[in-house]
Amino acid sequence: MQLIWMPNAEQDYLDTLVYWYKHNGSFSYSDKIDKEVKQLEEELSENPYSLAKYYEKEKLYRRSILKGRFFIYYEVLEEEEVIHILHFKSSKQRPIV
Repeated sequence: MQLIWMPNAEQDYLDTLVYWYKHNGSFSYSDKIDKEVKQLEEELSENPYSLAKYYEKEKLYRRSILKGRFFIYYEVLEEEEVIHILHFKSSKQRPIV
């Protein structure tokens, strides 16, 4: 399946990487986050339902990375074979659902 990052999710993701670079003064944690996201993208493209929590009311799936420190919310459009990544959030932020 093809993954498409929605603009708000992509901006939140990039903002997170920049925040951790500025906070730590190095790219090491940002690189770790990026590596985990890339791995998750591969997993989602192969099987978007594996290990995902589904919120029926919102029709969203959620997966976590880095031991639950960050969440990616997405929808699966089977007919188009597309996954829209809608939100990238820290677990410290207010949850979507």
